[in-house]
Amino acid sequence: YPVDPYVEVYQFRDNLYCLFSESLDGMGDPWSFLILGPEKAMLIDTGFGLGNLRGLVEQLAGPLPLIVVNTHYHFDHAYGNYQFHKIYCSEYEVPAMETKLTPRVWDYLFDETGRCIWTEFDRNDLVPYREYEIVGCPDGYLFDLGGGYQVEMVHLPGHTAGHAAYLDKHNRILFAGDAACIGNLGITGDPVNKVYGDMATVTNFRTALVKLTARNDEFDQVFPSHSVLELDKVVLDNILEACDKILDNPACCDSLCVKVRGGVEREFCNKMIYRMGNLTYSKETV
Repeated sequence: YPVDPYVEVYQFRDNLYCLFSESLDGMGDPWSFLILGPEKAMLIDTGFGLGNLRGLVEQLAGPLPLIVVNTHYHFDHAYGNYQFHKIYCSEYEVPAMETKLTPRVWDYLFDETGRCIWTEFDRNDLVPYREYEIVGCPDGYLFDLGGGYQVEMVHLPGHTAGHAAYLDKHNRILFAGDAACIGNLGITGDPVNKVYGDMATVTNFRTALVKLTARNDEFDQVFPSHSVLELDKVVLDNILEACDKILDNPACCDSLCVKVRGGVEREFCNKMIYRMGNLTYSKETV
């Protein structure tokens, strides 16, 4: 769509558009999702904030009022929030989301000369910064898109303290954010969230997964925020199995890796997830 050339649009259902954009920082390319309900539309995640996402969504949704929600606060999911007036997220993600209310969030994409470090783009196409309202919601909160069309927020901590999935009850799709991505699932700590950061653990992730998999008769497919879409719901069982193995013996991992956190290199463990990739954790995040 000419209104936003930075986004590729794919229609997966009659009322579901999947919006693909390129990563700006060398990590995974993110998906956002637009659901058109009978009376309202819902946008799940807003990407990096490059290009006219709001104009694109308004073109696709037409006159429908828009609800904007975030799975979590990370740059590739929430830096497009500045194009909108109000966003919803888990109540446990609000403190971390508030740390992103600064016009300097994009500085890390450029070197000292102002050149793009990872991906070439025109800096003028980044959304101008402005503050927006953040509304925290409890686990199980129902968004009504009209005519009984409901989307439920499901608290799924681990990747971040307030990470949330969204259950589209009409399409029977679970939008899982970064909790079910093919390749890698990271539970490596949440230092930004000074209030609820200790919720970002394998233990809490497993507890939430047990509750979620007990409801697997309510959905058929899982749409993560990166990589392959329309996964079979069995992937959640496979992730739960990996969590059980970690908690049974945290020191027994399949491989080690080094990641930089706060400018410091730290060693992390990888536990293989059947047919998916790795779950990355540390002894502090078990």
